[in-house]
Amino acid sequence: MSFGKQFPRRVLFLLISCSAIQAQNAATPGELPKLSTPSPLSPINSRAGASPVLPKTDIANVEDSHTRNMRKVWVASVFTMIAGTTADAASSWHKREGNSLLASSNGVFGPKGVALKAAIAAGVLTPQIILRKHRDWRLSFAVGNFAEAGIFAGVTIHNVRIK
Repeated sequence: MSFGKQFPRRVLFLLISCSAIQAQNAATPGELPKLSTPSPLSPINSRAGASPVLPKTDIANVEDSHTRNMRKVWVASVFTMIAGTTADAASSWHKREGNSLLASSNGVFGPKGVALKAAIAAGVLTPQIILRKHRDWRLSFAVGNFAEAGIFAGVTIHNVRIK
């Protein structure tokens, strides 16, 4: 067998090719294969040597203590706002109503006013319930609900003093 002078180059090329192929590990079960083309999950400017950044996935959806406490504050503000609206309606029942939108045909607060107050409360709470997963908005919602409850508490105190 005469391989000539080409033998060391061919062997070297074959060894380098095999080692390059072995360097690419096969995907094991449960592992994503490594793609040579950019995937939608990889960064746009992938440089050589940069590891692709995968988005954070919440498998168990575990809340930290601050997020849990803010959710509790928001829920408390919702109940406080509902209680304030209810107290205002109860203290106005069958009394002369200054707001013509809430007044019945005879000028007193009655079923028409209660229905309108309930519709307004539902209109305020519906977007909050739809957007309840947005952690950044919980504080704003809670402040607004507590402010509305405070206004209704003041109106309730005013209504109780009227005979």
